[in-house]
Amino acid sequence: MQLYVVRPKVDKSKKEEKVLYYGVPVASGQVDADHLAWEISERCSLTAADVLATISALSDVMQHHLLIGNTVYLKGIGLFSVSASSSGCATPKECTPAKVTAQRVCFKADSIMRSILARMKYKFSERAKKKR
Repeated sequence: MQLYVVRPKVDKSKKEEKVLYYGVPVASGQVDADHLAWEISERCSLTAADVLATISALSDVMQHHLLIGNTVYLKGIGLFSVSASSSGCATPKECTPAKVTAQRVCFKADSIMRSILARMKYKFSERAKKKR
């Protein structure tokens, strides 16, 4: 069950500002590669070390393909791609490769992965807001 907290947010879309409250999911923990490797090894014939080696190799190969401009699609997981941008230029000729910079690695979940959303259930958490 996914935990959530309630956070206030000021709605400035109207003439008069109004505070509205929203349920926001909070992580209940984090799973690392070692734990995933152990869980996967329990479900198949691979050892945890084999799975860790595979995860490491997958990371290396994905980075290579993203670096050369490919997208990476993992069935049941989703699509990885790189977004890029540049500052505005007055003419197309001024928009040189040096002005284009990678911004982030994007992820779009596969429909199989997104199917968990319909099954998500939430439970209120008393967890205090993080101090900024």
